[in-house]
Amino acid sequence: MRRLQQRIRDLEAELIRLQATNDALAAQTRDEALSRVQEREPALT
Repeated sequence: MRRLQQRIRDLEAELIRLQATNDALAAQTRDEALSRVQEREPALT
């Protein structure tokens, strides 16, 4: 039973770490996309 509880704690910690990594990557992707949009030349009017 203790091994199972420890495994659950380990998996929960890994999940938190992966969520933080995912959040950071998502923010970086948004920043890069915004930067690309801002670098485009304006449309002809």
